[in-house]
Amino acid sequence: MSILKKPITEREQIVSSFIKKEIGKDTAASLLGCTKRTLETYVKQYLVFGASGLVDHRRSNHRKLLPSQVETIVTLKRTEPWRSSRNIRDHLNLPVHDRVVWKILVHYGLTKVNFKRVKAIIRFEAEHPNDLWQTDIMGKIDFPKIGILYLIATLDDHSRFVPCGRWFKTQGKMNVFSVWYQSLSQFGIPKKMLQDEGSQYKARIRFGTADYEWYAKRLGIELIWVPRPQVKGKIERFWKFVQRDFVPANLKAKTTDDVNGAFRVWLAWYNYKFKSPYFDNEPHAARYRPSERRLKRVELETLLLVEERRKVTRESTISLYGKHYYVPPGYIGCRIWVKIKGDTLFMEANGKVFWHTRLRL
Repeated sequence: MSILKKPITEREQIVSSFIKKEIGKDTAASLLGCTKRTLETYVKQYLVFGASGLVDHRRSNHRKLLPSQVETIVTLKRTEPWRSSRNIRDHLNLPVHDRVVWKILVHYGLTKVNFKRVKAIIRFEAEHPNDLWQTDIMGKIDFPKIGILYLIATLDDHSRFVPCGRWFKTQGKMNVFSVWYQSLSQFGIPKKMLQDEGSQYKARIRFGTADYEWYAKRLGIELIWVPRPQVKGKIERFWKFVQRDFVPANLKAKTTDDVNGAFRVWLAWYNYKFKSPYFDNEPHAARYRPSERRLKRVELETLLLVEERRKVTRESTISLYGKHYYVPPGYIGCRIWVKIKGDTLFMEANGKVFWHTRLRL
């Protein structure tokens, strides 16, 4: 069906032929580019008012371009594909809305015509492994039997190797810290880290620093802040691959541990077996090697020691990052020190550690 109205003389000829039964209803409606119901309206108007009954009296700009103008629009777009519908309308001085021009371009399949960028996209890649790591939090994914989960991961910019990734129910700073600690302990310390300005990474206040910034400085890691997701293109691309390849196969998981267990297996496949087309069908591990800047586990735990002060409640518990921990009898109402080393939580009072348990995230 045509998107443009027929000239009044041609419309009159078709309606007249239909009334004289020279052509059928289907043929007449097809020639006019309208529905059968609209054709019946044309017949009634023509019988009462003659040719003037077929005039379009609508005051909108809808379908008021001549065939010659449509042809000019199409020709201009094909010769100069950089022009937008608004630009074409202004250039040809057409008395219609730019969306009318856009509909014509859609009809002729000219809305997705590529053109040369005036300013080319600048791509970068770290020269060596561990020169730059990217870290980010993937937006929430809804697992039907678990609820909302977030994926936090680190990625080597040179090789696309993923040192660590883990699913959590929240996107708090300790979850970020946990993934960061596992990455550093297994694969060493990178020279630089690239991340956005989320509150888990950067302080929102004018003065002071977030825990992430403070510990990065202790480890000698240079932090690079990015204002837009496009700058973190490699890890954003990894998120798309996870959503396309891992998530659909594990939507029926019943617990977070099930998801993380399956993800560890999948991540090992991604790093060591998946043949990346970008690297001539080589796995990511073929381009990656652990960092030469490695610390012993004890040294790393000491440098990344997290200390918090907590008051023991009447139920003999403390609250830490949204989780409640049991405290042995004798400390109700007291303030104790809570120290986190790696994935272990230590409780200390009067300079002595009296209890330790596993950190729950």
